[in-house]
Amino acid sequence: MPMLAAVVGLFALGSLLEWLHPLGQAGAYHEFANARAWLGIPNAADVLSNVPIFLAGVAIIAKIRVAREPVAGRSSGLLVAGIGLMLTGIGSGYYHYAPNDATLIWDRLPLAVVFAGVLLTAWACADVAPPSNTDTVLFVLASLGSVAFWVYLGSLWPYAILQFGGLAALLWLAATNRLAGARAWWLLILLYGLAKVFELLDHQVWTLTHQFVSGHTIKHLMSAGAGFCLLWVAVHRPATLRAVPSPSRA
Repeated sequence: MPMLAAVVGLFALGSLLEWLHPLGQAGAYHEFANARAWLGIPNAADVLSNVPIFLAGVAIIAKIRVAREPVAGRSSGLLVAGIGLMLTGIGSGYYHYAPNDATLIWDRLPLAVVFAGVLLTAWACADVAPPSNTDTVLFVLASLGSVAFWVYLGSLWPYAILQFGGLAALLWLAATNRLAGARAWWLLILLYGLAKVFELLDHQVWTLTHQFVSGHTIKHLMSAGAGFCLLWVAVHRPATLRAVPSPSRA
């Protein structure tokens, strides 16, 4: 089974990379630039900027429910992504309310579900057979397992491979014109890439904006925008996802 082999490969590669170069949780990870409270909410900007992420998930679920016809095999991936975004809005808000390793688990678990949903949706948009229900379940379990790998073994390698390997796969699929709704995918990739840049520049953005907004808050807003791009994917109707050529006439 190809998906099972991919899951085994994910954790085998993660274990090998951990042996070659350990990748643990950085001690300064929880030191965010904007710790200001508002209305009694600590780290208010980073907490409340998760609301748009939650709303992106709600919008995707709502779109699936009102669709008059299946969205070309993409429903399962979009459903996973929508649920993941809703849970991320809650879990990330909970984490930023009191940032520490224990609460970070509830940020990363739903994020892993989002990664799975996005990649499953891309799979269904590519010019290949769409993922089966078994593929979907295995993919989600593997994504959750990447977080468990960090929690119990202290290694972030499988989680990093899932996140950045998945982004590389999206770039390749989009660059080779294999994704239906390519414009939406390119915008999603751009927004997610910018989100990662602003995450890295959290303190620098805080300083440059004279303590108006931090990079991490912008990261959340960019991530929400990437989530809303999946709505564009949901409404895009490819020409039968590569129309089957009609048989030639005798």
